[in-house]
Amino acid sequence: MASISNNSAQHYRITYEAYSKFANGINRCGTLQEVAEDTRRHLKYLLNFHLIKMVLEKDDRFLLLSIYKNKVSYTITEEDSLLPYEKELLKNGVPIKTSNIPLELINGKNSTEELAEPELWGWSFQKNARKVLVSLISDEKKPFSYADVEILKLVTDCLEAKLQEIFLKNQLAQKNKSLSEAYDTIKKQNFQIKEIVENQKQTIEKRTREIVEKNEKLLHISALNAHNVREPLSRIQGITQLFEVFDDETCRTELIPKLATSVEEMDLVLKEVIEMASQELVKLKAENT
Repeated sequence: MASISNNSAQHYRITYEAYSKFANGINRCGTLQEVAEDTRRHLKYLLNFHLIKMVLEKDDRFLLLSIYKNKVSYTITEEDSLLPYEKELLKNGVPIKTSNIPLELINGKNSTEELAEPELWGWSFQKNARKVLVSLISDEKKPFSYADVEILKLVTDCLEAKLQEIFLKNQLAQKNKSLSEAYDTIKKQNFQIKEIVENQKQTIEKRTREIVEKNEKLLHISALNAHNVREPLSRIQGITQLFEVFDDETCRTELIPKLATSVEEMDLVLKEVIEMASQELVKLKAENT
């Protein structure tokens, strides 16, 4: 009796140590590849199996993790890719134990002939509102029993938690990448907008300076022309006022010649004004084009 108790205690201790190594290894994993490799390395010390396959729900898709003949594989697929019995497990959650093993489960190879009385076990575990399907093939050489289901649940919980962590990290990294790209785009657009605004500001300042300079030129021309025209015009006005004072002979001999001279001078000034204004207008028009 003592021997049986000692054997049981030793068995539990070995199982605990094996699970601790498995769980610690999984905890250090950061990628799906690392999880798959750690599972392949340690799971054989916890459970007897020829094949084990886990299917985890993830946003209407499924992660398939499979270990067969010490080879591990994983992929993400749709529900249509699940085997018929897996779809039933997903639907009703009733565990199965059968000797009818689908060839698709072992890559279509008739490897079951190498096994001694093989059996397929299947479970649907609920974890964090998500289902985890587990398939396991065992035989007489590597027997599996109902007593091993609790260990299998612990393994499943450990893997599910780590895989969800990896999924969340990947999603966060993807969102951060998208945000970073969006920020870079906004930053680039802001730079372009700032450049456009600066160019427009410089253009407006340049046009404003040009308008001020043109207005100054026009004012200068107006003032100059007004001064040049004013002088002969004042003389003409003064002479015409003298007609009322002097007699006809004086007006004819003295005032009229002076009036004619002033008129000619005013005509010359007006021609110069017109020519100067025309030249400035042509110059301004050329600058605008």
